[in-house]
Amino acid sequence: MELIVAEKPKVARVIAYAIGEEVAKKRYKNIYYYEIKTGEGRALVASAVGHVYSLAEKEKKARNYYPVFDIAWFPAYEVSKDASYTRNYIDLISILSKKADVFVSACDYDIEGSTIAYNLFRFATPLKEGRRMKYSALTKKDLRDAYERQMDFDYLNAYAGETRHIVDWYYGINLSRALMSALKKANKFRILSIGRVQGPTLSILSSLERQIRSFQPQPYWEVKIKIKGITFTHKKGKFFDEEEAKQVVARVEKSARISKQVKELSIPPLPNFDLTSLQTEAYRVFGYSPSYTLSLAQELYESSLITYPRTSSQQIPPTINSRAILQTLLKQAEFEDASWVLSRGRKAPVQGKKRDPAHPAIHPTGLAPKSLPTPHKNLYTLIARRFIASFGPSALKEAVALEAVSGGEVFVAKGSRIKEQGWLALYRFIKPEETAFPSFAEEEEVESKRRVKKHTKPPKRHSQASIVSELEKRQLGTKATRAVIVDTLFKRGYLSGNPIKVTDFGLKICDILSQYAPKILDENLTREMEMKMEGIVEGKVSREEVIEESKEILKGILEEWKAKEEQIGEALARALMETLDKESVLGECECGGKLRIIKVKGKKQFVGCSNYPACTLSFPLPPYPVSPKGTCKCGKPQVLVVMRGKRFTACIDPNCPYKKKKENKS
Repeated sequence: MELIVAEKPKVARVIAYAIGEEVAKKRYKNIYYYEIKTGEGRALVASAVGHVYSLAEKEKKARNYYPVFDIAWFPAYEVSKDASYTRNYIDLISILSKKADVFVSACDYDIEGSTIAYNLFRFATPLKEGRRMKYSALTKKDLRDAYERQMDFDYLNAYAGETRHIVDWYYGINLSRALMSALKKANKFRILSIGRVQGPTLSILSSLERQIRSFQPQPYWEVKIKIKGITFTHKKGKFFDEEEAKQVVARVEKSARISKQVKELSIPPLPNFDLTSLQTEAYRVFGYSPSYTLSLAQELYESSLITYPRTSSQQIPPTINSRAILQTLLKQAEFEDASWVLSRGRKAPVQGKKRDPAHPAIHPTGLAPKSLPTPHKNLYTLIARRFIASFGPSALKEAVALEAVSGGEVFVAKGSRIKEQGWLALYRFIKPEETAFPSFAEEEEVESKRRVKKHTKPPKRHSQASIVSELEKRQLGTKATRAVIVDTLFKRGYLSGNPIKVTDFGLKICDILSQYAPKILDENLTREMEMKMEGIVEGKVSREEVIEESKEILKGILEEWKAKEEQIGEALARALMETLDKESVLGECECGGKLRIIKVKGKKQFVGCSNYPACTLSFPLPPYPVSPKGTCKCGKPQVLVVMRGKRFTACIDPNCPYKKKKENKS
């Protein structure tokens, strides 16, 4: 008897019906499991519900006590009341294990899935023999192949996962406690956090923020001429000396000698998505945040529509019959227009450079969705179209470079057009810019000449998608955690907006860490740790070595921190008060003072004037989180109200005439 454990209930059901010749659905309390008959015997199929064990202190200390290294795994329901639902899952697997001879992990094949299975295997069961089903798609064929070709239990993956959890716990809990302990010394409180990857991420964004804020625009000039309605720009580009630009304009004559260069460029299809490129593309096309894209992709995967999304690969190995998937996919009405790719396209998909030994590139399974909500449908179509296009012929682009010489000065104009659409006709999410040029004689009249004043621009801010991509380039975090790290920085108030701005508070936190604990922000240290964790998977490094090394580094950081805790606390308190002061100001009062949010006992709050008692103007506020949100048409400030998960903007004046108009309309 095998005990097969999946990561989630929905996946357990799919596995049971895929590999079972006979399936009996059974119930334990409020959860289901399956008893199945297979060709070789019988099996029980049950599930976890994500992580059902959590790391916690062996002996609970005060919230501001640190450093803490004496930790262990506990059932999640013992660590948090919010995880009470996990108890029945652990109890069921424990009961079923008494009927079984072998534990089979059917959790996701990555370090998180392996850690979930490993903890259940060793803590919830008495079983000694462990095996692993490895699959990348939840189709009947993939699951049957994985069941028939079971591997040894993937201990190295599990060891790497456990090590990452321990190291991240050490850094996250201890550093966050150190921050809040310092703040408490100054008699202030706010939930703060920093972690092993959070620190370098905040540092990267803060460095860019400072460049943008300190940027001083410089004037420069471009010299342009117009010939037959086409604008040519001087070959030099930017002139930082206006006098030089004037002289160039003066030298331009009434006519120009024209030459033309034409190149044909072959543009091969883009490869299939890895997780980061999917997140980047979904943000570009639909505006979906990286974490939202991952959650949608996970649901599509669990519905057997796409392969496993947490992959670093842009390749589909020849062992997967991708041609058969393509043929099945093209039978869906939505993709019938692309059926010509079967006769005019490639025999195999284009392969990208990035590899992942665990999973192939994200691609559709070929199964047709019955009905999908719009966001899921959008993402599925994006993935499917990318897969179809990867079989398409290369597009052919004609690049045209025109050169106009007048008075010894050289001007250029560049354009292009698509001669053959190729794969671009299959992947509708890219629309190349095209420039049509008229025909030119060897000598043409210069219709106009001018110099244009411009200013240099600061570096571009990151979007949520581009910072995830940047973290991947710098080898910080993992494909599954990068989006979560960015989300956490937003929740702590260190970041805001889109594109991303680092708040004043975030910059102050970064400054304080840079002064008192620079190693927390050191991306080289974090990257080396990531590489060592990869070494655990490859069997090159022991988990004990990595855990001990990280502990020693952290001890050194925290010893220095404790010695200066009062100074750090004062700096944090000043940063917090400045932030709270800024966050509370809504606008100018009629008397010249500042209208600000004033909190009283409980959740009560109102808007009052900073010139009180000389000015007694005040407005009521609801007992929900509020923040400044511009100015109403009536001239009074507005606030953003977050009420029971919903957000809306409201004028602070209950007698606002525009508010009444809106109420009358409704």
